[in-house]
Amino acid sequence: MKSTINLLIIIFCISTPLPIFGQWNDDYDDISAKEIEKRAYEKYIQDKNKSDFRFYNDKSIHSKEIIDGNVIVLEGDLNISGQINGDVLVVRGDVNIHADAVVNGDVISINGKIYQDRQSLVNGNQIETRARNLYAKKELSYYDEDRESKWGKVNRRYYESYSTLNLSRLDESILFRYNRVQGLFLGLTFPKNIGGKHNIFSLHGFGGYGFQDNKWRYLIGIDRWLFNQKKYRFEIGAKAYDLTDTKDNWKINPLENSLAALLIHEDFQDYYRRNGYEIHATQNISIFFKGTIAYRNDDYHSVQKNTDWAIFGGKKKFAENPAIPEGNMRSIYGELYWDNRDNKELPKRGWYGKLTGETSNSGLDSDYSFNKYVFELRGYQKLGHYERLDFRIKAGSAEGDLPLQKSYELGGISTLRGYDYKEFSYVVDEDGQIKTRDRMLLANIEYNINPRILNTSFLFFDDVRYMLFFDAGSAWSRTNVSAKDKWNAGFSHLTWSDIKSDFGVALVSWSGRARLSIAKRLDTGKDPIRVTFRISKPF
Repeated sequence: MKSTINLLIIIFCISTPLPIFGQWNDDYDDISAKEIEKRAYEKYIQDKNKSDFRFYNDKSIHSKEIIDGNVIVLEGDLNISGQINGDVLVVRGDVNIHADAVVNGDVISINGKIYQDRQSLVNGNQIETRARNLYAKKELSYYDEDRESKWGKVNRRYYESYSTLNLSRLDESILFRYNRVQGLFLGLTFPKNIGGKHNIFSLHGFGGYGFQDNKWRYLIGIDRWLFNQKKYRFEIGAKAYDLTDTKDNWKINPLENSLAALLIHEDFQDYYRRNGYEIHATQNISIFFKGTIAYRNDDYHSVQKNTDWAIFGGKKKFAENPAIPEGNMRSIYGELYWDNRDNKELPKRGWYGKLTGETSNSGLDSDYSFNKYVFELRGYQKLGHYERLDFRIKAGSAEGDLPLQKSYELGGISTLRGYDYKEFSYVVDEDGQIKTRDRMLLANIEYNINPRILNTSFLFFDDVRYMLFFDAGSAWSRTNVSAKDKWNAGFSHLTWSDIKSDFGVALVSWSGRARLSIAKRLDTGKDPIRVTFRISKPF
């Protein structure tokens, strides 16, 4: 039955022409960039009497550099940090308008995207469009009527920042979740944002109701920004909450997990109730770098499975939700966070780094006693016009008695993709005591290939990207190898045989969001293959 469901999902995703699996290839590669430029120049460049500065491949306009004229870039990205007194036209590339940049004209991207920093200035229109919009239907002999869509010219205005600042953004106000504890959960959200010169307070949060556990859940927070709201901002705030929470959001986001639970009877997250409050202070050291310190006072409670219903899945049942050690946890949490990715959900370039630490002990009058540290680094590097290398390194360590709701678990989606989900998790000893894993190492590498690099076409494979990936890591308990309460205790003993690994291949949608992957674990020849379909990027 499980294999039948997986096959149906694959057939559905391949045969359905919607963004969940990918867009069609409408770049029209057999039309030269010069020909596209000619049409776009005639249509969009306002002052054709100005001088034209034409570049091929990637180009950067540096800070304090001034160009008096129109800037045209073919087959590459344009990075603007200086000033352009004219229009900007980029064909088959992105436009990145950085802080303090000034464009006295329009910005047009053909088959690319425009990313604008909040501190930049564009005294004209911003237009993202596709090459097909420059041609009449009869001019394209291979124009497929099924490709007709509403994806035409977009007058793009700034809505969100891909920085550490929570700038004004368009968030959905309706909150939808489905899981084995709450069943259907519906609510309303009001997001945190910066809006207006004098708006120094922000009220944010959500509220909703679970129809199977019959519980209301909420979060309400208020923050006050000091100094410059958009740069080097200092923030103080507090929030109170009563949540059905999970530590698994870094592996699978709540929406994707809800769809898996609702449609195929698979809930990949474990849950507990967390209610209490937090007081925090945050310093934005730069637009990309910030630090946070917080005091948390949380009560933790176990929650039970309340539903076994799903649309598909036959006689499958959800696993029981694991019990956690209950009590009052008072802790101090610290974080350093760097993020200059071009897109938080589907990054193609940039870096992400995060270092966190949390301590809870009797000195804080807490029922728990532990110190926990996590380091994570991600990179997204363009190797060529049709190649990209993505990687992630993540390490975790802890001292003391680490409770289940704070422990490390690896295996399956987003971690070691050739293994069962949470294969490296807690264990229960002969006395019925839970033994958690307080050490973790994880590395993921993905090599992405644009099909244009192959100069061929085959069925629907024109509309997807290809990916090779490799995963390596493990999670274990320090107490099994060392009695020392130090960061490096439990790491020095490691050998290559202790590290679990897998490799695989994947078909990825044109947007990068949906993917069908096949992974093979390398430690055994028994049941070594895992086939997974995802609708979000693992990291």
